[in-house]
Amino acid sequence: MKARSWVLLLASLAALWGCDEGPIPDGRDQGVGYRSGTSEDGYTSSGERGNLIITEVHWAGSVREGLRGVVSYDPEDIFIEVQNKHPRPIHITGWQLIVHTGTGHRLEDDAQGFDDQPVRTFVIPARESGEPVDVNEFVVIAKKRDGAFREADYYLEDLVLPDARFSVTIRDIDDRLIEPAGAPEQDIFAGSYDLVTARSMERTQLLFANPGGREASWHSYSLNPWDELHETLQRHVHEDYRRYTFASPGVANSPDYSGNTSSGDFN
Repeated sequence: MKARSWVLLLASLAALWGCDEGPIPDGRDQGVGYRSGTSEDGYTSSGERGNLIITEVHWAGSVREGLRGVVSYDPEDIFIEVQNKHPRPIHITGWQLIVHTGTGHRLEDDAQGFDDQPVRTFVIPARESGEPVDVNEFVVIAKKRDGAFREADYYLEDLVLPDARFSVTIRDIDDRLIEPAGAPEQDIFAGSYDLVTARSMERTQLLFANPGGREASWHSYSLNPWDELHETLQRHVHEDYRRYTFASPGVANSPDYSGNTSSGDFN
């Protein structure tokens, strides 16, 4: 029996060696492919959930102080700020910003006066500088080149953010879910226009437990002109708007006084 077993084993090995091709893999051991943002993939990058986070949503518009103190309000002067938490620089060109609004129930939305388009998808264009988003860098995606946020990194002229309940979702160039912020079934978490000043909605910058779909993860811009840090955080807001438009585009957020632990950029 022992000799017979050896014969069978040698015959099996001979059959394998005689094959031109090995076993066909079933694909279960194949990892997810990523674009690294090099010349080989056309300077496009893909990511993983949590690699890019939404850190500020300025949906409330801007207030400009003109000649003789005349004030004008522009509800369409908006931006979204994101931060790269990936351990390498990434290009976000071609990534999607998906804006949801309303409850998802047309009759209920009509009863509450929500007449915005339920879902809008915007594709992020190339960065103005052509550079990737560096590690821990904050970048700004704005609607207007001639408004309060003229130093933005990206411009989306068709960008729309409702002044009612909404959420913003990021998907990468390969349609992977990256990050949500807000919740269309709830009222806006933070930010405001009070007929005098406009304040942005800022992410509470904790290391853990601040998912973008929770109200506790957000606060309104918290400083005022007499606060020491205010001028520093407003340095990327055009000077004609700084008196009444309170936001921190391109830098770490204002302190959170809601009871959660404070903010910072964690460089």
